[in-house]
This record gives sequence, C-alpha cells and structure tokens, in this order.
Amino acid sequence: MASRISLVSSEFHSGAQALASVALSFVLLNCSLAHGQLAAAAASVTTPTSLRAQSTQSALTQRWPRATNPRLSWLVLDLTNGLIVAHQGSDPDLPIPVGSLTKPFLALAYARTHNAFPHLTCRGTQDRCWLPRGHGSLGVEDALAHSCNAYFLKLARQTDPNALQSVLLLLGLPSPPAEATPAELIGLDPTWEIAPATLAHAYASLLPQPDAGTILAGLREAASKGSASALFSADAFAKTGTAPCHNRTCVASADGLVIAITPIETPRTLLLLRQQGSTGAATATLAAQMLHVLEVPRER
Repeated sequence: MASRISLVSSEFHSGAQALASVALSFVLLNCSLAHGQLAAAAASVTTPTSLRAQSTQSALTQRWPRATNPRLSWLVLDLTNGLIVAHQGSDPDLPIPVGSLTKPFLALAYARTHNAFPHLTCRGTQDRCWLPRGHGSLGVEDALAHSCNAYFLKLARQTDPNALQSVLLLLGLPSPPAEATPAELIGLDPTWEIAPATLAHAYASLLPQPDAGTILAGLREAASKGSASALFSADAFAKTGTAPCHNRTCVASADGLVIAITPIETPRTLLLLRQQGSTGAATATLAAQMLHVLEVPRER
C-alpha cells in the first residue's frame, strides 16, 4: 500500500493532542463492544439528562420550535463524550440522502492508496458541477471548500472500491448501493442513504485520522470562505450538501444540509442541520444562527 498523505499544515499538529482525545473515546467504546455493535451504539440518541443537554435542547427548541419549523431537522453531538445531546425533526436514526456530505469520506479512501491528491479541471455544467462556469483547475482542499462536483466525480473514478469500503467500515458508515456510480458516491444521485446520527459520528471519527489533514484543511476553508462561509467562522470545520429528494415523503425538490464542527483545536460541538426546500449554502446561514445561540463565537 502506498504511504498515506501527510498532514499539510503545522496548525493541525498543534491540535493533534486534542483530536487524539476524541479518538480515545471511540477506542474505549471499541474495546467494550463487538465490531458490528459499535456503529449501532454510536447511532443511538441519548435522553437529554445532563445540564448541557438540557440547556442545548431548550435553547434551540425555544428559538426554532417544531410547530413553526416543520421542514427543519437538527442534532447536536457532544464531541467530548460522543453523545447526541439535542435533536429535533425527523428521526435521526432514519437513513436519508445526504448529498455532498459523503465527499470527505471518498477523499479519505483515495488518500489510503495514493501519495498525493490530484489537481483536476472543472468545466462547470458539462462536468455536472453546480457552478455553471466551472471552478477551473483545483486541488482537493478547494474542491472540498467549494463542494466541486466535477472534481469528486473524477476522484471517485480513481478511488479503489476496497479502500472506500475499508474507510466506511472504520467510520461506521453503511455501504453505498452495489456497483454504485461516481454520481451516487458523491450524492448527486440520492440512492446512498445515511442516518443523521450515523453521519455525525462518522465526522467525529474522521477528525483524528492520521491522514485526514488535507481533508480537514478543506473543511476549514469551507467554513471561512467556501460553501459554508455564511457561518462567519474561521474556527470551524464545515461541509455543505444539497440532496435531491426521491421518496414519497418529499415536500420539496431538495434538502440543504450542513455540518459544522467547532472549535478547531479542541472540537467540542458538532451541529448537523437539514432544511427541506433549500440548498446547503443557504442552510449554512441558519446554522450560523444556531451556533450563535449555542454561544459559539463568530469571526466577523
């Protein structure tokens, strides 16, 4: 196997010890549970009994009550202990299409069998990218930051399916459909469904991976100047996604999703927000308001 892609920025080395603490909690869980039970245990939603859970649930439901926000679903994961401390809306254990939120997992699988990420050219509409004029030539950090479909469609074609399956197993994620196309792997075709609780824990497990530095740099760029820039934060990892709706419960043509993880050096809070009838970038605006209610500071 080729050597793993190394971390690209010293700032991630400075946060290595903090991220290692997140990894430790998952290692301890793994020691006490059989391999196949870990994902199921992680996906379960806890009853909000702690002071933090009660205050988080109360703060968010008072501002965004279910009765007046029926198209909004969210959950908050406490990264210090791996517990979901607040949630509202659709069942967080019910699988849904998640759009581009699968792209970091694809990038990690690529990293497991390559020495470096490629620079690829996005020509816009003709390459199935959401930006009609295209992003031009770009690397994985910019591709993650701006959620470039063209880049990840090409990356998917170059990713070893066995490496992808290994990464999904590591992070507790379900497999995509058999013989999944590149479009399915990056969420353009909404057939790969993942439960929000499972997805949140997968992102938590991504943080301490030794070869995820370049990926995390892209997620940081997404929050500061990319598709999630509405968060107004330079101290967050983020990823947006827009998932086409394809089942009988659809109330709109697409769902906008965003994951925000903060702070960077000592990750403590993960917010996963889903808004029906929106885009990921637009949903990031609402995510910023929620983080503010949770007393996560904004940079500008």
